[in-house]
Amino acid sequence: MEYLYHFWELHFGSAVVFAFKNNVNIKIQKIFLGFAAGVMIAASIWSLIMPSIEMANNQGKIGWLPATIGILLGSFFLLITDIFAEKFNLKDIKVSERTKKTRMLAFAITLHNIPEGYVLIRMF
Repeated sequence: MEYLYHFWELHFGSAVVFAFKNNVNIKIQKIFLGFAAGVMIAASIWSLIMPSIEMANNQGKIGWLPATIGILLGSFFLLITDIFAEKFNLKDIKVSERTKKTRMLAFAITLHNIPEGYVLIRMF
């Protein structure tokens, strides 16, 4: 029964997008982006960084070192992909604004899924 609650919560929450289908006030957009960024930072800290420190401490290693290396490597990877995204946008080719947004959305989804795919590969 709990799964039904999460199912409906996900779908009703996703349906909110249709309420903002057209133009969105820039202040509302900044609030949504800030909230999403805060959620992602909290998820990173409590689901990735803290367990990494705890796992390293349990193995008798320096606790902060694996987390720091992971953060630095991830930051470097994002910097490289940001540079690539600028070239991916192909500024010299005339395309509509919608096409540019669609390309960047596809790129962002792909970028988001790369670490998840890496973890799945490492599991097997």
